[in-house]
Amino acid sequence: MIVQFVEPTNIVDLYPLTLTRPAADLRCGILTLAEKWVFDLNLKREEWGYLPQLHLQHTGGSFNPVLGATMYIVGNILPNEPLVSAIQSLKGNESLWHEGSLIAATAGAYTLLTDAQFDMGNIVESAAFAAAAKNIEISVAKINRPFSLFVLNGKEIQNDFIRITANRDSGPLSNTNRILGEYPIFIEAGATIECSILNASEGPIYIGKNAQIMEGCMIRGPFAMCEGAVLKMGCKVYNATTLGPYSVAGGEISNVVFWGFSNKGHDGFLGNSVLGEWCNIGADTNSSNLKNTYDEVKVWNYTSQKFELSGQQFCGLIMGDHSKCGINTMFNTGTVVGVACNVFGAGFPRQFVPDFSWGGAQGFVTHTLDAVHKTAKLVMPRRQRKYTESDKRIIESVFGQWAKIP
Repeated sequence: MIVQFVEPTNIVDLYPLTLTRPAADLRCGILTLAEKWVFDLNLKREEWGYLPQLHLQHTGGSFNPVLGATMYIVGNILPNEPLVSAIQSLKGNESLWHEGSLIAATAGAYTLLTDAQFDMGNIVESAAFAAAAKNIEISVAKINRPFSLFVLNGKEIQNDFIRITANRDSGPLSNTNRILGEYPIFIEAGATIECSILNASEGPIYIGKNAQIMEGCMIRGPFAMCEGAVLKMGCKVYNATTLGPYSVAGGEISNVVFWGFSNKGHDGFLGNSVLGEWCNIGADTNSSNLKNTYDEVKVWNYTSQKFELSGQQFCGLIMGDHSKCGINTMFNTGTVVGVACNVFGAGFPRQFVPDFSWGGAQGFVTHTLDAVHKTAKLVMPRRQRKYTESDKRIIESVFGQWAKIP
């Protein structure tokens, strides 16, 4: 089987996180959605790829299609055992549907779908293809909005923990630490943990390769640190939190997903939030995750271009790739910050900060592309990464579509 991950019809609902990556590249739990499927389907690297939005295609980066795909899977869907079995059982010119939405299709079926009805990259069910459709009634979990990532993160940490650690032995844990709870703790090679409290009473704890937990940290599972991630001294981590690769966290965090390569290295609270790549949270920044009225939180939607009810009582900050905020920034409940923003100054900035904005509560201007490129070139080598031509082209294509101050 050669798998291509295609975008869901509601891909814009996942902005700003999917402005710079396919939906299947979102992280929920320990792994990205694509990595979960790759693991469950036992695929080799050359056996899978992405068919992303047009502005992410042909950039020369890592989001390239794979030749000769025999199966197409919609990228915002989380795998489970019955769903994987159902996809593996598909025959030529068959597709899998759940409650009117496409889950997966074989190569021939996908061609029929896209030829019959294709609009702006969105796959829509067509009468011409109904005969080849197979409907399933099993449970299917999807990432439909950015906040879905932290809502589902605790459960997905547990699912990924099983995927990653099955039939493997954990590395040793120093006796300077205090361990509580019955759930397992798994430590990869090169990880260091000293003088900290790891409470696995409510879920497992996964510490990735070469990750570091400094002295005095207090951690409650389910919790995951990916390769090279760092918890600063005295950090307080509540459950359902993921630190993606080479992220740094300090202060107080609760139910937060760091995609990777992002910093929140100082005191301040961040809860029920998602940070993309290469973000930086300034010292003593705080984000509200609960309204004073305890009402349902409204969150900006890129599709409707307005604030919509989220169905969540707790919702903090959603921040797109390459965005930063200065010291003592205060984010209101349900704030969405777009791609490559620079937020600073006193007071609460607006609850939607458009992509490429520079400013704060006193107002914003559009960030210049040269300034975005310059910052990225300085930031990425700090994690032994290079700001490539592919990265630059993606930022420029997003800038062309979304760089405006409404």
